[in-house]
Amino acid sequence: MSTPIASQFLKALALLLTLLCAGSRGLRAEDLFTMSVAPGGTVVGGSSLLNLVDKIISGKDEFAFFAGPGAAYTGTLKYGTVQNAMSFDVTAPRTSATLNIPSIGFSQVFVGANQADLENKIENFLKKEGSAVYARFLKSMAAQSLVAVSDGNPNATTASAAAQSYQNYAMTFAETREEQQAATVAATANRVALGIMADVGAFNANGIKGTAYSLPMFARFKLTERVGLNIDLPLTYVDIDGAKVFGAGLSLGVPVKVVRKTKDSPWFWQLTPFAGGNISASKDLLAGGFLANGGLNSVVAHNFGPVTLSLGNHLSIHEGIPLTISSYKFDPGVSQQILKNGLKLDVPIGQRWIFDVYAIHTKFLSAAALDQYVTLGGEIGYRFGSKPNAAKKSGGYMKLGLYADAGEDFTSAHAQIGSSWKF
Repeated sequence: MSTPIASQFLKALALLLTLLCAGSRGLRAEDLFTMSVAPGGTVVGGSSLLNLVDKIISGKDEFAFFAGPGAAYTGTLKYGTVQNAMSFDVTAPRTSATLNIPSIGFSQVFVGANQADLENKIENFLKKEGSAVYARFLKSMAAQSLVAVSDGNPNATTASAAAQSYQNYAMTFAETREEQQAATVAATANRVALGIMADVGAFNANGIKGTAYSLPMFARFKLTERVGLNIDLPLTYVDIDGAKVFGAGLSLGVPVKVVRKTKDSPWFWQLTPFAGGNISASKDLLAGGFLANGGLNSVVAHNFGPVTLSLGNHLSIHEGIPLTISSYKFDPGVSQQILKNGLKLDVPIGQRWIFDVYAIHTKFLSAAALDQYVTLGGEIGYRFGSKPNAAKKSGGYMKLGLYADAGEDFTSAHAQIGSSWKF
């Protein structure tokens, strides 16, 4: 609807101004996980799900008053901002416990020979044996929690892969005024381009704060005057209130210039089918896995003199595949589709500088904690390394950018710096 989208654009704009003026500092973040106990009312927070489960079952540390035979008690887990995500009903001798997951209607009783055996059975269930059940739980959290690892929010693996694809194939790589004025390029010119872009950001997901880092690397190969082959390798690291999430990916794209810009026509249209995969894993959140993705990007651009206005569109499909690392089995339980649409304006400044601003709307087509959000950003770039009047548009480029994501109960602000080279 137009009103929520407009308010999200205003929020993103405010975030960009805040980033420019003061950085992204704020109040103390909420705990990623909390475990509350009844009777007694004790509440303990942390960034490791497995550690909290271990404490509540064994009666360690903050729950030490339950050590020994004691009385029966119940521990209730808050996952991010999702209340009553799990509960553990522990018997007095602590040799049996019932795990309840209300969001998927699951309940199972675990019985151990002793307390240590009970702990091992529950941990093994969460880490390995109950991977199918836990995948259903993670899918439920992706539809409710703004800090889910694999899906449902701007930091999730699905959204990161879609954003990277959109930036690579649905946003124009506009030319400086110097390049626009250069002579006709030889057919063999600039067959290869290499680049890297560092991205650092901070986010607030309904009170839970964290930082996100990514380092996308790419190689571009010009096969013909109309067809290319692109290889992208993004590396990611997200810290969610102390919980660490690591990720890597590989994507192949085939950009096809359907309509080429010429001296007589200011129009440009490119279609890019792509496919790839991303791995993410977090031992702290017991979440992650392998996600395969594929889709199509389109960018249509029109030159108004030296200024370029472009429309970008993106549709991608993301499917989860179980992944085993060490003794942990990660099944993301993801089946998602993402739609992105945006506008970008490129303005040359002088001969070698170029400035652009852009706005993007992102929509999760399947269930997600944040079903839509907007991105607002700007970049400034400089071309160097080639002679000013060189017909071959080779040389290097430096780029600095800022952007912000904004949605319901979610905000983030990012800075980017990168370089690319044409050969």
